[in-house]
Amino acid sequence: MMRRMIAAILLTSAAPALADGFAAGRWQHETNTISADVPGIPQWVVKLFTGKQSRKSCHSAPQLASHPEALLTQDDAAVCKMRRFSMADGKLIYDTFCVNKRFPEGLLVASKGSYTPDSYTINTLSTGTKEGQPVRIVTTGSGKRIAPTCK
Repeated sequence: MMRRMIAAILLTSAAPALADGFAAGRWQHETNTISADVPGIPQWVVKLFTGKQSRKSCHSAPQLASHPEALLTQDDAAVCKMRRFSMADGKLIYDTFCVNKRFPEGLLVASKGSYTPDSYTINTLSTGTKEGQPVRIVTTGSGKRIAPTCK
């Protein structure tokens, strides 16, 4: 339950990719929570769940073409609005503003990193407020394509 809560807090740990930037198929993702200052969550709880979390996803080329952010979105219930996106020469920059059940006031999720067609690494800073109090979450993430198809 607490792992789900921390995962929901993180919203996203990385930038989405364009279909011509990342290869379609099955991906393995790792998110490493470096720090999290969130009202209502004591630091001893944060420390219990600080570290790596893994997930898998699978995306077809048409999915990535129509919704490139789906590759790296961790919280399917979040509603996000893209503010800035750049993916060129192996560098990623992505800023989005997201709201979900845990963060109805929203978080600005700012990510920078690097990519190849089969992998990415990213650093993310999520900031905002919860119940009028400041929120600051720092994560790193990585991903690699582990299969060319979703089967």
